[in-house]
Amino acid sequence: MSNPNRVPGAPTTEKQGMFVLEDGRNVAFTFILVSSLFLLWGFCNGMIDVMDKHFQEELKLSLSQSAWVQFAHWMGYFLMSIPAGWLATRLGYKGGIIAGLLLVALGGFWFIPATKIAAFWAFLLGVCVIASGLTFLETVANPYTTVLGPPRYAAARINTAQSCNGIGWILGPIAGSAFFYSTDAAGRSTGSQTLWIPYAGVAVGVLLLAIIFFFAPVPEVKGKDEYDVDEEDNNKDAGAPAVRHVNRPLSYFLLLGNVAALVGMIVLILWRTFKELELGPKLVGLASAIPHPSSLVVHAENSIEVVLAAGACLAMAIAAVVLVRVIKRLTHHSIWSHEHFTGATLAQFLYVAAQCGIFAFLVNYMVWEPPTLPASWMNEGSKWVEYRTAFARTDFKDVPALAKKLTAPAEPVSRFLADNLSESTRNILTRLNEGIGSETAARVALTQDLNSLVGKGSIYDAQRFSGVALSEKTRQLLAQSGGGSHARLNRLLLADAYPRELAFQDGVIAATNKLAAILASVGYVFFFLGRVTGAAWLRKVSAHRMLGLYSVINATLCLLVFLKLGWLSVLCVFLCYFFMSITFPTIFALGIFGLGARTKRASSFIVMAIVGGALLPPVMGAVAEHYDMSRGFIVPLICFLFIAMYGYGWPKLSRVEALHGVGASGGH
Repeated sequence: MSNPNRVPGAPTTEKQGMFVLEDGRNVAFTFILVSSLFLLWGFCNGMIDVMDKHFQEELKLSLSQSAWVQFAHWMGYFLMSIPAGWLATRLGYKGGIIAGLLLVALGGFWFIPATKIAAFWAFLLGVCVIASGLTFLETVANPYTTVLGPPRYAAARINTAQSCNGIGWILGPIAGSAFFYSTDAAGRSTGSQTLWIPYAGVAVGVLLLAIIFFFAPVPEVKGKDEYDVDEEDNNKDAGAPAVRHVNRPLSYFLLLGNVAALVGMIVLILWRTFKELELGPKLVGLASAIPHPSSLVVHAENSIEVVLAAGACLAMAIAAVVLVRVIKRLTHHSIWSHEHFTGATLAQFLYVAAQCGIFAFLVNYMVWEPPTLPASWMNEGSKWVEYRTAFARTDFKDVPALAKKLTAPAEPVSRFLADNLSESTRNILTRLNEGIGSETAARVALTQDLNSLVGKGSIYDAQRFSGVALSEKTRQLLAQSGGGSHARLNRLLLADAYPRELAFQDGVIAATNKLAAILASVGYVFFFLGRVTGAAWLRKVSAHRMLGLYSVINATLCLLVFLKLGWLSVLCVFLCYFFMSITFPTIFALGIFGLGARTKRASSFIVMAIVGGALLPPVMGAVAEHYDMSRGFIVPLICFLFIAMYGYGWPKLSRVEALHGVGASGGH
């Protein structure tokens, strides 16, 4: 059947190029301009991922605490995705893009006063504002690339544009490492003073880009309505269109999964808020009244978790009942009745969670997990390698015994350490001594404080360590000019002072933070190459099959990292970057397929699903603190398994054989 909307003489779908519309217009220039936006948010995201380690050291944050940088970033997506979709529908593609660019500029300039304030909340606010602007850009740019040409090239186009995103991911960590980990002539960190520079540069750049977009041609292009979702609005008085069958049981479980993600996000927001307001002691009574296992002792430190867990269970129970009624009234006009869309929001939530976890903790992984580097690489004053001195789980041989010595110090070294512990750590150790605390919580708290202490100047004092039998290696380091490496010497001193409680594997040579940040850019090179090759393959291979295959490979790679297989595991981390590169844009293209005028609205929900990047990295960080960074990869492994199921199941969800197909089948 001929297309009544096609301009006479325009190329047919079979002969159309990737960037030629049905009316014959070539929109390649518009596509290139829109692709620059992908580079922008890739650059911003790349800087975020190397910022985590900077805050861990400058502000004495643990892994799970520093993950709040990611939380603030993705909170912007959570708060602004629906408003962005609403505004984009009214302003059009051009208006939505310009609004997003102006918001990014505002966030970038905020980093100038934030550096003067030098408080964690100020930096998090800047990160959140920039993310809010990026939400506008992603809500508009992602679906826009899919309609700038024939539908059969939609996945290839969005992956091509996302290749520019990969370039931004490469450049972001380079800029971040240059300014976040900069030092002066004396070797002191100056990152806290220069952190604002790359963000101010971004602000200036996006203002110029906003001016270009204002004058550039950005045509409004409507996506095809493959499922008659628009008929409800366009033909209210006409006969009812052919109804697409709604798979109500499957829709129910997919919607319940989306609700669970939303509840998880709300719980995380409340948890963070309650922690900051120190509501733990006030909630002990309420938490104790909630039915809980007899083995669980409720106290001020866990009362918030008990209350929120109970609230989440109640919310899910209510949602499970309410959704039964919602599903019964669901028609094919609603985007939520289309399983390929509801599955995409959940898959995107889990993918961004996996991606952000891997990206955010790559620096930590490269510093802590790889086998020792060659001794020949080590030289005095090296910026690239150093002795590994960070405390690991295996370094704590007897936490209860150490807690007793630090809460009731009887000798000089213990008194010195006790004076340098934070108030929260002392409280945790006290509860452990009383039998109501967690040994794991005590170890995590001690790890944070002791890592901060050993990274400073030498803790050695002749009088303080007069009663400690120092090892030969410790005496040799003390005898060296300048005392050798302060961090290494401090670890040896603590191991000598607490031989039954603390251990130290000396001589392990590891990457410095600066080298690890550079290696993050290497990871993004793999990511970029995966995008480029993936975009080429997607012109020949069905999008859902590539998504399924790449996700299975990623799950396997995460398993190999989890198993701690030395340099093979290190290689697998970088291969994860390559094989997860096509996941985000491919899920996006599969999720909005055939939704017509509701594409922008559907896009806003898929962008909202990006908030998974705020929810699961703290979980991955908590797993790493309880075990180690390699074990933390169990979190992305689970995520990739679900994404693989979505990819391979997409034809059944969409009633389409492949994204290359000419239309939806079955149910019209």
